[in-house]
Amino acid sequence: MSLSPHTRHRWPEALAIAAAIWLCTAFAHAETFAVIVNKNNPSNHLSASTIASMYRGETLHWQGGDRIKLVNREISAETRQTFYFHVLNAKPDQVFYRQGTPIPVQSVIERSDDAVVRFVGSIEGAIGYVSLSRLKQIDEGLVKVVLTIEKP
Repeated sequence: MSLSPHTRHRWPEALAIAAAIWLCTAFAHAETFAVIVNKNNPSNHLSASTIASMYRGETLHWQGGDRIKLVNREISAETRQTFYFHVLNAKPDQVFYRQGTPIPVQSVIERSDDAVVRFVGSIEGAIGYVSLSRLKQIDEGLVKVVLTIEKP
């Protein structure tokens, strides 16, 4: 089958349009993640390094003295992989130890964004991370966002 000269001339244009559509689709799926704390937590913004210090076991208490309660997702969760990579600069199965001890940092493991929001919303010293789009769907005013993380 032979293509007409007109069709052959338009072929590069069709490829360019297809590539543009593919790129738009890829960027549309880029997810933003939110680090959340209980609505009563006095912190309104935390840096990635401050949050990393908490999850690595270097910081154990909030400024007011309350114990930090870490919430993680299961190792296979995309949110955990993104959080560990972008905030902790680690693999999602990395184990952190409290400074100067053989004691691993403890965290609550939740299986969904909904469960993370419920836990953080009910425990004042808790901190966790969720998909921002999912948080917008389920947020009932129990938590507040202290950091957003763009997944490239």
